[in-house]
Amino acid sequence: MLHRYLRKMKLSIIIVSYNTKDLLDQCIAFIKTSKINFPYEVIVVDNASHDGSVEMLEEKYPEVILIKNKMNRLFAIPNNQGAEIATGEYLYLLNSDTIVYDDNIARLVDYMDSVDKHVVCVGPKILNADKSLQAQGMHGITHWSAFTHHFKLGKLLPSFIARWILPPATYSWNSDVPHEVGWVTGCAMMIRREEYMKLGGLNEKLEFYGEEPEFSYRAKKHGYLTYYYPHAEIIHLGGASTQKTPTEIAKENALRRYTKIVDQTVGYKYAIGTSR
Repeated sequence: MLHRYLRKMKLSIIIVSYNTKDLLDQCIAFIKTSKINFPYEVIVVDNASHDGSVEMLEEKYPEVILIKNKMNRLFAIPNNQGAEIATGEYLYLLNSDTIVYDDNIARLVDYMDSVDKHVVCVGPKILNADKSLQAQGMHGITHWSAFTHHFKLGKLLPSFIARWILPPATYSWNSDVPHEVGWVTGCAMMIRREEYMKLGGLNEKLEFYGEEPEFSYRAKKHGYLTYYYPHAEIIHLGGASTQKTPTEIAKENALRRYTKIVDQTVGYKYAIGTSR
């Protein structure tokens, strides 16, 4: 393992996995066939999968750096575990249910190289499996935007109503122009490692759905920016690593998570230097 630290890596790709063996296999296979012209490493943090994910990795991808957790540590903690051992200048936090192709990873790295270091986090254009637009970044967090995001009101309300009562989202942005955003989706976000570590990584007080907006909110408080970059794309199949939960429990979970994200952002308490 010593050779990793002797070789200067440009990029560390961190994938958190929980029972997504086939998708994880596909994800890594696409990474390996992508047009990447710089040194990179792939770090998989497995959350105690029981579907053969670990065995598959050890057999097919021995070059992948593997962290084996003894329990499901959700999203923030595993990404921070990966970041702690990463040697890349940039971190690419990537879901196992994503498909990268062509030179899209390289394009994102080139963009990071071209912008000021105050741009700490960049997200690509997120596409559905049919190549339709899925996400292009979000506006900043307020009480109302946190509420509407976590309870998915944008999907429940007719679009002509959503345009009037929900926070501005995709309505006001040209999806083909790079621009500053409040945050980008956690399925694919590239972050400068040095700044990620200075900021304390993802907030481990959050258990799911809220880590990426809170990170960008906290980064903004310290003078850093988050950008959407449309000239790099990725396909996100969506939701494969999260379990289906009964409706009442799901509602309780959503309310608890909403309370936590508001407490950590609009009711801001987390600062650089806080021990995890």
